[in-house]
Amino acid sequence: MRAAFLPHPSETPEGLPREGWREVSLPHQWSLDGLEAEVGWYRLDLPAAAGPRRWARVSADYLCAAWAHRTPLGAHEGYFEPWWVALPRESHTLWLRVAAPKEPYGTIWPRLKRQIKGIFGQHDCRPGGNTPRGQERGTGGLWGGIAFLETGPMALLHVTHRVFPQPRGWHLQVLLEVDTAAPSRAALTLTLRPENFEGEVHTTARALDLPAGRRTVSLIWDVPEVPRWEIWERGFPHLYRLEVSLDGVVQTAPVGFRTIAQEDGWLILNGRRVFLRGTNIIPTQWLAAYTPADAARDVHLLKAANLNAVRVHAHVTHPAFYEACDREGILVWQDFPLQWGYAEDEAFLQEAVRQAGAMVAQLGAHPCIFLWCAHNEPTHNRYTLAPVVAAALRAADPTRPVKEASDFREHVYPGWYWGHWRDFAALPGAPLPSEFGAQALPRAELLQRVLGDAAWPPRWEAWIYHNFQPEQTFRVAGIEMGDSLKAFVENSQRYQARLIEFAIHTYRRAKGRIVGYFHFMFVEPWEGITWAVLDVERVPKQGYFALQQASSPVLVSIVPYVERAGVGQPPLQEVWVLSDLERPVALQVSLRLEGPVTLPLGEMSVELGPQEVRRVFSLMELFEAPLESREALDAAGAMLRGLPPGRYRVVAEAREGDHLWSRHEIELEYLEPIVPEEGGFW
Repeated sequence: MRAAFLPHPSETPEGLPREGWREVSLPHQWSLDGLEAEVGWYRLDLPAAAGPRRWARVSADYLCAAWAHRTPLGAHEGYFEPWWVALPRESHTLWLRVAAPKEPYGTIWPRLKRQIKGIFGQHDCRPGGNTPRGQERGTGGLWGGIAFLETGPMALLHVTHRVFPQPRGWHLQVLLEVDTAAPSRAALTLTLRPENFEGEVHTTARALDLPAGRRTVSLIWDVPEVPRWEIWERGFPHLYRLEVSLDGVVQTAPVGFRTIAQEDGWLILNGRRVFLRGTNIIPTQWLAAYTPADAARDVHLLKAANLNAVRVHAHVTHPAFYEACDREGILVWQDFPLQWGYAEDEAFLQEAVRQAGAMVAQLGAHPCIFLWCAHNEPTHNRYTLAPVVAAALRAADPTRPVKEASDFREHVYPGWYWGHWRDFAALPGAPLPSEFGAQALPRAELLQRVLGDAAWPPRWEAWIYHNFQPEQTFRVAGIEMGDSLKAFVENSQRYQARLIEFAIHTYRRAKGRIVGYFHFMFVEPWEGITWAVLDVERVPKQGYFALQQASSPVLVSIVPYVERAGVGQPPLQEVWVLSDLERPVALQVSLRLEGPVTLPLGEMSVELGPQEVRRVFSLMELFEAPLESREALDAAGAMLRGLPPGRYRVVAEAREGDHLWSRHEIELEYLEPIVPEEGGFW
């Protein structure tokens, strides 16, 4: 669809000039055109409608007002909730004023924000980050475009639902948003149609008698037992499409029949525990440029990384992303778009409560969503705003768990903001750490293209605008720049990968005390230097492969003994094997030392029950073995003492038949012993 566009501060169409307009394609956000505007006007010339009533469905960021010729049609606040505008039947010019104003720095922004935009309003992964320039390259515009609808007197505008299990099937509560011009009666048809599998179609018919006005109508439809929606690793995400036909208009919503609960911190899906292997995602800073193909690609990359869950971080993202997660069996933790500090007056709280209900109405039909979270890192709003929004989410959706906040205490950054990556051994953020990670540079070619002459030698003001954190990089993580941009990229990515690997292996060996994890984060939402493991063009950093390998549903995990030691010292301390599968697995676990010399360290057969975690080797227990085992220990010690010094890798592999489930490597350096001892460590 095409529209005329003009950036202009006028409050009404009367104040607009005739010149300067240009044609744009919808959807549209003016930052993508290089404009640093705060208000944009859109003009569409509409012919006469054929039906009795006409509507426009407008998706705008952030404040939108509409006129037909010079007649006001209303106004709307919020970016993620589509606005239904009743239009005249006659031909007319439709004017839309979209405003995404910068909030005054120092007084409103950043601590007392009023626009409910989450990471689109303030974040350390958007242009300018946390600097005073952090509102540049904003998100204003018709990011979802405009759709037109013609209806009869009874207009069906939106469909959502809730599912409740019963002994022999499901209660499907269908919620219809209906606008009636006058008291009316109409026939209603509901159809459940399999969307991603072959199966039975279910249908029913009802009649509606409604007075004039707009309201939400609730219907209960008893559906027989049908195939359930499941996560990809333990079943199939059976997805239905609910089609509702009323007075010639059809609206649809996805349906997945599954149960969600929490028990002792665990997510319970369809009556069984799920260990959540997740990450945080902000797919893009500009939703107008995100497509269903982009969403399908991103969800494919999530599955390829062995993840079964994703947290949509402090915003509502493009509808196509949720649709892709529905189809592919990926669980979604959904944040309400509150990020850091906001105002707390009555008017702001009332708008936040309204938008919380709107988020549930817009997204609640998606079976992939398992959790609503009211606020990310709420600072001074923790015990004021966050509980109010959480209560609104619970009231709007009694079928899902609700968190008041994703708190700082769950966001653990040893090795980046504080401490050392080895501090993950203390299990910070337990039982469900929802952020951890480290920044890593994207590839050198991309940095040179984005930063130009500022890429090397680095001009730090340009790097910081692109989210780079020098204090943490050099003084906490201790990453060295090296003598070239490529060396700096290599050092940075290697550090990120090592931290991710150590953290996830540590958390997974503690399964039970830990019920899952959400790494931070998956993709760069713009040309930034962030915590992401995929750059903005989805080229993997080393951290992506570390995340992928550490998140395998079946994992073998080595606990290191030392990183540098004299020849003859033990090369590892413990070996663990664990499974997140719902079935037993019979594994063959092999260990070897690779380096200047390759040395087999043994094999073992391990049978794991469903969801089991087990330590299968302990160096300390080996020393307590009976005397009859001494001969084997002495032989192992002799082989290790005979190794030449050098850099080695301990490699563990876990196979089920011919299938390699998991491979884990640790590095160590063998040196000449300081004081040779005939018996050595052994």
